[in-house]
Amino acid sequence: MTDIPSAVRRVWKSAQLYIGFHRDPEGEKRDTPHVWPPKNAHATIHSDPGEQEVFLVLKGADGDSDQDIQIKLRPDMIVLRRDFAEAWEGIKIDEKTVAVKVGDVSIRINQDGSITREDGDSTTWVEADGGVLKKTEFVEASMSRDGAELTRRTADNLTAITERGMVSKDR
Repeated sequence: MTDIPSAVRRVWKSAQLYIGFHRDPEGEKRDTPHVWPPKNAHATIHSDPGEQEVFLVLKGADGDSDQDIQIKLRPDMIVLRRDFAEAWEGIKIDEKTVAVKVGDVSIRINQDGSITREDGDSTTWVEADGGVLKKTEFVEASMSRDGAELTRRTADNLTAITERGMVSKDR
C-alpha cells in the first residue's frame, strides 16, 4: 500500500448505471430482467433485489470484457464481480465485513480488524490483536500477537515455544 505509481495507467474507459426490473408491468416474473439505463443517472435501491436491481458496469480500457466489472448496489451490501480468473473475481462489502474471492481463496476482513483466509486445504485467522492461527487437516499452529509464543498440534504431538523455553510432548 506504500507503493505509489509514478504514472497513471488507464484501467477503465466508461461507467454506465442500469436498473434491472425482474417483473413486467403486470407484476409477472420475467425470465430475464429488463435492463434499463436511467436517463438522469439516478436510481433508488429497491428493498428486494429479487424485484429490482441497481448496478453499474465499468468497461475495461483495453476492450477485454473479462476485465469489465459489475457493481451491484443492494440495500444491505455492495457486490463487485468480474469474470477474470487471473485476479480477484468478487468483492462483497456489507455493514460488518469486506470479503474478497481470488481463485479458490476467500479472504474476509471483519469489523474488528481480524482477517480470515480460506482455501480448499486450510484456514488462517489473523486476530484483531495480531495473533495468528492456521488450521489444516493434519496440523494446527498458532503464534501469539507479540510472536513470543508458538504452538503446533498434530494428532500425535504438541509442541510449544514460550518465554520459558520449549516443550514437545507426544499425545
